[in-house]
Amino acid sequence: SMMDRPVKIREVEACRVISMTRVVSIDELDPFMDEAFKALERLAPGDPTLDKASPFVIYHDGLTAEKNGTVEVCQPIQGSIDDSVLPGNVTVRTVDTHREAWVTVTKAELEYPDIDEIYDDLDAWLEEAGMVRTDAPREVYWANWDTTGMEDPVCDVCFPIV
Repeated sequence: SMMDRPVKIREVEACRVISMTRVVSIDELDPFMDEAFKALERLAPGDPTLDKASPFVIYHDGLTAEKNGTVEVCQPIQGSIDDSVLPGNVTVRTVDTHREAWVTVTKAELEYPDIDEIYDDLDAWLEEAGMVRTDAPREVYWANWDTTGMEDPVCDVCFPIV
């Protein structure tokens, strides 16, 4: 099926991130994301009064009701960070420059299984457009989760492409 919303393409600059990775089930996903967002925000260097770049989540090998998946929560950072002060479960790395196809979704649409349909639609759109997904899908969480309603847009679902 075609997407019921515009698919956009953008170039994404390389960025340094601190990240936490865990193999989780669907049920463990939300608590892990919550824990990781909070921990990484605390650890990110810089002035807390300045806007931090939005955190994002990379789904490295899929995650279904039947199968656990490797999930990496990333917080972009500016400036340097002394990784000797980071807890053992936090990594510093660079996410490379890439192009991505993306759609914006509401909080309700992030619920399982609705989100699966959006992923499938985006895959179908790419195929029809003659594009190939080159890397793991990711979700960029740019809204304030606590102050947004279920029908509010909160997140971009992004597929790296060539």
